[in-house]
Amino acid sequence: MRRISPTVFPLVLLGAVLLLSLFGAGAGLVSFLLLRAGYGFLVWGLLPFLALILAALVLVAGIWWLSGGNLPGIGQSGNPEEKPREDSQRSGSRSGDDV
Repeated sequence: MRRISPTVFPLVLLGAVLLLSLFGAGAGLVSFLLLRAGYGFLVWGLLPFLALILAALVLVAGIWWLSGGNLPGIGQSGNPEEKPREDSQRSGSRSGDDV
């Protein structure tokens, strides 16, 4: 199984944010250099931005894969190790504490 430890996961997210910040700075530098070289808006304005979006999507896919591919709070269906909780102390319906 490819689960990442819960203690390491915030460090992975912090590293991803720092890496995206570096990619953003690089995209800004490339955009400025393309502007100074005389390229049109579609090249110096959109190309670095789209490359940054692509890098972000690759990082998101990598972190999604490391985390096991599940959203927090949604259990895996079909996992034989997970069993529903049964509250054996209470029987019948709940009393007046329902909201």
